[in-house]
Amino acid sequence: MRHFFAISILLLGGISNAQQVGNAAPQMGAVENDPFANYHQRWNPRMQELFQKVKNDGETVSYYVGAEIGSAFETEDFNKGRVFYKDEDLGEFYYRYNIFSKEIEVKNTLLKEEKHKALIKDPNVLLVPSQGGHKYLYQSFVNEKGEKEEGYLIALYEGDSYSLYKFLQVKFTEAKPAANSMVSPTPSKFTQFTDYFFNNSQEPISSLPSKKNKLLAKFNSEHASLVKEFIKEEKINLSLEEDLIRLMAFLDQQ
Repeated sequence: MRHFFAISILLLGGISNAQQVGNAAPQMGAVENDPFANYHQRWNPRMQELFQKVKNDGETVSYYVGAEIGSAFETEDFNKGRVFYKDEDLGEFYYRYNIFSKEIEVKNTLLKEEKHKALIKDPNVLLVPSQGGHKYLYQSFVNEKGEKEEGYLIALYEGDSYSLYKFLQVKFTEAKPAANSMVSPTPSKFTQFTDYFFNNSQEPISSLPSKKNKLLAKFNSEHASLVKEFIKEEKINLSLEEDLIRLMAFLDQQ
């Protein structure tokens, strides 16, 4: 059955319509029933800037997230992760990545009655899974069409010179009724896609082509020859994540 999930319009500090860093901390009475109450007891302006409570004040945008097939989330469950602002550790929280709404949802507990909050979209903010795994960064990058975008990238490899990132996307397809009694209806579904991006320390993050000739065109003649030889000798499959990591590690050694 179709259902809608309301995601509030967040006023994101550091991006637009920002909360000012110098805003006063809330009074304790205002947060005594807030699931983040213990967190707010050690409130400081940086935390106010990085975490915004999801409000139910009528200013909402409705996203359809109840498809019959697939999911809007990277994983349905909340997992533990640590949040950093630059080098400052802001603590451990439960998180899950909502790919469809392009937000990382965070909670202080796993209680169902606790409303999640949204991690602010800021390049200085970093989320690191507590149980191992790759960290999440909000970055700008250049897509395969040469257009600049912003979004959450998952760091797969970070070397001294080269880095590799994964970018997740979700496409929603609405259900279609059966045209006649001889055919079945088409269910609504989410379809997830994965794109890869890379950069060296002197260039912006850009798309990593899955076609060898397009990939070689990303490098100067010297590096292109090295990459071509490495792909051939190591039988690198540019569609496999583990092979892309190997390729970046090779480039990082050159």
